Amino acid sequence: MTPNRGRHQPSDRVLRIALRIGVAVLVAGVVAFGALYYLGQRTDPGPSLSQRQLTAAEQQVRRTPNSVAARLSLAQAYASARRFDDAIRQYDEILRAVPDHRAALLGRAGLLLAKGDLDGAAAGYRRIVTTQAKGEFSGADPQLQEAHYYLAVIDDRQGRPEQAVTEAQAALRIEPTDSDAWYELGTAQLRSGRAAQAVASLQQALLFVPTGWCDPYDRLVEAYRSLRQAPQAEYASAMVDLCSKRFDQARARLLTLTSGPVAADALVGLGTVAESTGHPAEAIDWYRKALAVRPTSTAAMTGLSRLGVGPTSSPGGKG
Repeated sequence: MTPNRGRHQPSDRVLRIALRIGVAVLVAGVVAFGALYYLGQRTDPGPSLSQRQLTAAEQQVRRTPNSVAARLSLAQAYASARRFDDAIRQYDEILRAVPDHRAALLGRAGLLLAKGDLDGAAAGYRRIVTTQAKGEFSGADPQLQEAHYYLAVIDDRQGRPEQAVTEAQAALRIEPTDSDAWYELGTAQLRSGRAAQAVASLQQALLFVPTGWCDPYDRLVEAYRSLRQAPQAEYASAMVDLCSKRFDQARARLLTLTSGPVAADALVGLGTVAESTGHPAEAIDWYRKALAVRPTSTAAMTGLSRLGVGPTSSPGGKG
């Protein structure tokens, strides 16, 4: 599934991950409903909630073995319990009855991907692409978008960066704000020797999740070094330090960059370091210096807003 990239503070990345597993969430809702009914019939506090949910889902399948919804619920319960093979068997039963059932195809492919069966996972995702690519609503189909995204992940892992670029671009045509897909696109472009394009794509990924996600900055270090842009590479390295909570190292690096081509970004970074280490007044100063260099800096304005001040007001003021 989507890699769980580290972060040091909450961000929109949490929402991206939630959307990335949207099918599982929907199915989990069915499980929860069944569990509530089951728990209403008994009060035994012994088994854990997850075990009781699993038991309720198993009982429901025994009562209604031809119910697709019941088997979807059981598959998700097994997946939550990390009983991947049992979950896959439930998806197989659904697909025997409804060969193109997309929730089952996505769920099954996701489990195969988690197990490391890249070819098996790709077959499921390609089946969705084949059956839905020309559908009436394919341009706004989140499940089709998921399939393209994970095909990009698989192509990248299997050393096919050009195909990964194609799949990531297809995912982004459906959902242009998908930071994960922008990251995959940038990674694939970098692997295929298109460093300048990779920089643009990775910056787009960070536009939607600007803090707490180290991976795009790691890739930017590679891309900038390939382009022989030393200040930009040093800035990206400093941001890796920052999101890894190596605040002293990040600050030392950023202080060397407060003039030159990345000055505004470095000043914002210094503000973020100060804010993250409990020095709001210092953070305000850095953010304002960033705005003096780049008056349109959204990151600096957002930082000041978090701290309850405007570009020129005193701390705690409203100006």
